[in-house]
Amino acid sequence: MQLFLFTIGNLDIRILDVLDIIIVAYLIYFVYKYIRGSAAVNIFIGVILFLILLAVVSTLKMRLLSLILGSIAGIGLIGILVIFQPEIRRFLLMIGNNTMKGRFSFFDKYLKKLGIENFTNSKSAFDIILKAVKSLSSKKTGALIVLTKTNLPALINTGQFLDCKLNVKILETIFNKNTPLHDGAVIIQGDRIMAASCILPVSSNDNFPTQAGLRHRAALGVSEGTENLTIVISEETGHISYTSNGKLFYNITNDELKIKLEQYYLYKLG
Repeated sequence: MQLFLFTIGNLDIRILDVLDIIIVAYLIYFVYKYIRGSAAVNIFIGVILFLILLAVVSTLKMRLLSLILGSIAGIGLIGILVIFQPEIRRFLLMIGNNTMKGRFSFFDKYLKKLGIENFTNSKSAFDIILKAVKSLSSKKTGALIVLTKTNLPALINTGQFLDCKLNVKILETIFNKNTPLHDGAVIIQGDRIMAASCILPVSSNDNFPTQAGLRHRAALGVSEGTENLTIVISEETGHISYTSNGKLFYNITNDELKIKLEQYYLYKLG
């Protein structure tokens, strides 16, 4: 049974047609919002305009033009996958992390109601991170530290797996420029150092500060696809910065860092 809302010329509009348009519009808006501010947004707009043109010529039954544009679309799909590879990777990583987070959220809430700590001593981790960052900053030792509450196998597998207890001396040793693990990011989950020398996805955001370096761009890149807090220490100046939810907070004070770490470890990630 077909339920029609109204008719435009010879075209009958159904409820499912309206729902179809709304869903497609939302998906387009969601993707645009996700890549907004990056170089990929211009390509995305071009793809949307191309698909609109293809739909128009198909509706008008312009067979030759439809054949040409359809062939281009088939070949262009491979090119889109290559061009948008970083964005697709971050998007899938974000979906995976959110799925794992939702799977265990019930148990986390139950444990919190009982007053039981969730496998980590948050206060201890907070103190260690704060002390280590201050020490590295004072020595102008470059560092890239990713703090996460969920497992990040895609990132951990790019570096050297450690899975050791969080410790100030270990962090200072890892980021010492004379050690083989200093070049890359350290992944910290709870109160454990999961891996070092990890490779992070680099952000392509066009509004990136010119004074920030490659470490900052990598920190911003990983924050665009995962829910975490990433701390950066500049090797040239010792300045401390952090990224969260796709935003870079450049050259912050020790007090600002303390407040952010309190939000992350003792309260919630904001």
